[in-house]
Amino acid sequence: MPDRPPHIRRSRRTDFNAVMKLLATSGIPVPPPDRATLRRFRHIVADLGTDFYLALVDGTPVGLVHVTYARALTHGPRAGLNQLVVADSFRHRGIGAALLDFAARRARKRGCTILSCALPAAGASLRELFAKTGLEPGGEWFVKRLRSDE
Repeated sequence: MPDRPPHIRRSRRTDFNAVMKLLATSGIPVPPPDRATLRRFRHIVADLGTDFYLALVDGTPVGLVHVTYARALTHGPRAGLNQLVVADSFRHRGIGAALLDFAARRARKRGCTILSCALPAAGASLRELFAKTGLEPGGEWFVKRLRSDE
């Protein structure tokens, strides 16, 4: 566990460089830092249908969680965990669990009955974290990559 719990706050449009650095140092492919990526980031941060929060330790972003929400006709709203990232040097210190717990509380406040996510193929450490925090396997995801030229 960290010496003290991380401070979790909503991401701001000015966090772009810090988020890109966090992604890069965590081994996640980073999109090119062009105007289109900056615009996409700012739209995500401003979208009230998503949660994009940062975990900070001593003012430095060390983790992030990105959750989207969807309504459905036949059941209550659902929360989808799109991204959970913790900087390599801060892993196994409770930050990922704090972000997941925070995301689950936010989803419950929105009336969601399910928080789901896809586990990447190389997600052994995530599988362990998910199990510790109460997420359990619930089926399979089927994916079709959509190309713009189709």
